Amino acid sequence: MNEMELVRQLQTGSRTAFDRIYERYHVQAYRTAVLLTGNRADAEDVVQETFVQVYLHAKELKEPAGFKSWFYRILTRLAWKCGRDGRREVPDEDIAVRADRTDESDCLSRLLGEEERERVRRAVEDLDEKHRSIVVLYYFNNFTTGEIARITGCFEGTVKSRLHTARKKLKKSLDGDGRTGRTVEAVSHAE
Repeated sequence: MNEMELVRQLQTGSRTAFDRIYERYHVQAYRTAVLLTGNRADAEDVVQETFVQVYLHAKELKEPAGFKSWFYRILTRLAWKCGRDGRREVPDEDIAVRADRTDESDCLSRLLGEEERERVRRAVEDLDEKHRSIVVLYYFNNFTTGEIARITGCFEGTVKSRLHTARKKLKKSLDGDGRTGRTVEAVSHAE
């Protein structure tokens, strides 16, 4: 069943449609929320509240084709609100999975890759919420600038300007730690 039909069914109160939408969106929504809030517990709360709001207000969505933008607008605004509390943690990887790996042939390259991802993640987290949101939506969720404009309620030119500014800040942050190599290009590989 296509997404527009699911959204139409959701608007009539279908729990089955809601469950299917949840299955389609919850993983990416959680990753986005972690990147926006910097805190896994807060991200879980944001995702849960997003789905509650989607269920409660689905009837207000005028155009089912705009569901994805509407969904991420709710998620982003809830994450901004939550992020203002100031509680941020650095997301850690699953330590047990890494500890179980015994293939040491590429251990150094894996370690360097993890270190690079962590540097990029920290640099993204250091951005203010509006720039961080644009970077997360653009690089981590592959939204176009037009889609991001609809999600954030900004003009597309504003999104492009914020993306440009964010890239400059990321470049400065990543180059400023005394290392050379990949900068903004590494952003898309950080997750």
